[in-house]
Amino acid sequence: MIISKPQRKTIFSLTIFTIVCGFGSLYFLRQILSDAEGTWRYIMLGILVLTTSILLSKLLFGYKVIKISHDLVHIYFPFRFFKSTQEIKNLGAWQETKVTTNKTEFRQLKLVFLNKGYVKLSNQENSNYDKVYKYVKRKAPKKEVKD
Repeated sequence: MIISKPQRKTIFSLTIFTIVCGFGSLYFLRQILSDAEGTWRYIMLGILVLTTSILLSKLLFGYKVIKISHDLVHIYFPFRFFKSTQEIKNLGAWQETKVTTNKTEFRQLKLVFLNKGYVKLSNQENSNYDKVYKYVKRKAPKKEVKD
C-alpha cells in the first residue's frame, strides 16, 4: 500500500506563514481602528487579509491523502468531507511535468480519471511521490500523455 499525503515541513511552513499574516492583519486592523489616517494602512490590511485567506484555503481545502493498493486509488479530502475510490483502469490519462530551476527539480504528476475527476501530486509537497509515479508508470504506461 502506497500512502501519499502532504509533507510535515510543507504544512508547518504554510501554517507559520498563515499565522504571521493573520497577526499582521490584526495589527493593521487595530491601527486603523485607533487612528484612521493613512491610506497605506488600508492597503496593507487588504493585502494581508487576502494573503491569509488564500493560504488558509490552500491549507484546508488542498489537503489530500492518496492511498494506492490492489489497483485502486483512494482519494480523501478530509476538510472537504470527500472520498473517492477509482480503479486504475478508469485512469484516462496521466502526465508528469518537470521544471528545473537553479539547483532543484520540481515534478508534478497529474492523474485524470474517466469520470472527469483529477488529482495532482508534486514531489516537494507530497510524500512517496516517487512510489506513486513508479506505480502509475508500471500499471498504466499507455495512458501517459507526452509533452
